Order: sequence, then structure tokens, then C-alpha cells
Amino acid sequence: MPKITDETIKAIASSFLKQAKKYGFALNDYLKFTNILLDEALKSSPDEKRAVDKKIIYNISADLNFPLKTERLIIREMMKKDIPIVKHWLEDEEGKGFLQSRSSGRTDSIEELFEDEYNIFGIITLLDKTPIGLIAYLNVDEMQKKAEMRKMIGALDQRGKRFGNEASKIWIEYGLYSLGLEKIYVTTFNTNIKNIRINEMLGFRVEGLMQNEIKIDGEYHDLLKMNLLKEWFEEKRKELK
Repeated sequence: MPKITDETIKAIASSFLKQAKKYGFALNDYLKFTNILLDEALKSSPDEKRAVDKKIIYNISADLNFPLKTERLIIREMMKKDIPIVKHWLEDEEGKGFLQSRSSGRTDSIEELFEDEYNIFGIITLLDKTPIGLIAYLNVDEMQKKAEMRKMIGALDQRGKRFGNEASKIWIEYGLYSLGLEKIYVTTFNTNIKNIRINEMLGFRVEGLMQNEIKIDGEYHDLLKMNLLKEWFEEKRKELK
């Protein structure tokens, strides 16, 4: 189990604190919560096995050009004809978050993002070529060799099956070994523990939590930034050999 960094703990604590305030926690409630948390932690065995996918990489010698293939998925290059189904996926809350600009808070259209030459999109499909989601590198900086990664499983009936994780793994490899990226980052409004843990399993590390960074519809939102460096990924690959 990798060491949990101070940055991760701070991000989780800050996220809980914000939610607790919404519930109306008083000082005594925080004390009760802390005691219950410690009691539950002591009950857990340190050797407890968790049903998580610890495999971070696939075979690097595999073909890392479109279409990308995993055990259950295919990622093909997005085409203009895909825009209607993508727009349908972007109608719910998860989809709206995909379009939200992390720098300005404004919502970009999928047409604008798709036409931008610095963005790369892939359509996630099942092996039978049924499209189920979208994955992307935005703001690809060839000079600094970095880009922002975003993903979403748009088909509601395909969520909760770990397809997002599976697609992310091969997409990360595609970014590092085909596009030549040295740094991949995710910037998200979602600071819950599950989201942080999933990103850490993929190899990302918390860089920092920017509090009240963006104001959307009159409400301030925190932004959590996590990075994955190629050198970290290479170190992990050596550990798994």
C-alpha cells in the first residue's frame, strides 16, 4: 500500500469539513465523528485485502495508436459524426462537469473543444463497437509536454463497471508513450475520497487543493489538482515486473 501523502489527507479533510458545515456540524459533532472514525479504524485489520484493481499498466509493447484496445474496451478517435451522441451524454451533471473550464468556470461547448487543435478526443466503446463514453487530453502543450486528462462514461447503463478506470489506464499509456507527454494532470471539482482514491490507483498524486477557486452560478467551488509524472509511472512499472 503506497504511503498516503499529507496533501491527500489535507484534501480529504477539507472536503469533509465543507460537507460537515453544510450539515450544520457543531464542535461537539466533530469530536463525536473523530471518536467514531478512530474506533472504526482500530477495528479494521491492517492486513485486510481490498477488492481493487492494483494493476496500473498494460503491456507497453502493445500498439498504442488508435484504436486502443483493452480487455473489454476499444478507444477510437472521435469524429465529427460522434458529436450528437456526445452532446446527449453531456446533458447530466457528470457531463456538465466534463465541459466546465477549470480556469474560468465557464462552460465550453463540445463543438468548440473538438475543433481546438490542442485537444485530443477518444470515443470509448465496447468490443462490439457500441459507444459508451468519452476521454480526452485537453490543452496539449507540446513544448512543456503536458496535458489535462478528462473522462466520462456517458451511457448510464454502463456506469459502475470500472470501464472508466480501464479506459484511463490505456489512455495514460497512450499519452506518455505515443504523444510523448511527461506530465498528465487532472483538475476536478470532485474532492470526495472515492474520486481521490481512484486517481491515486491510476498513479496520480495530489498536488494541492485550491479553495474557492472558481465561482459558478453564484457559488464558490474548490478545485483539486492531481498530477502523474512519467518518471513515477516508470518507477511503478519496474515495481510490477
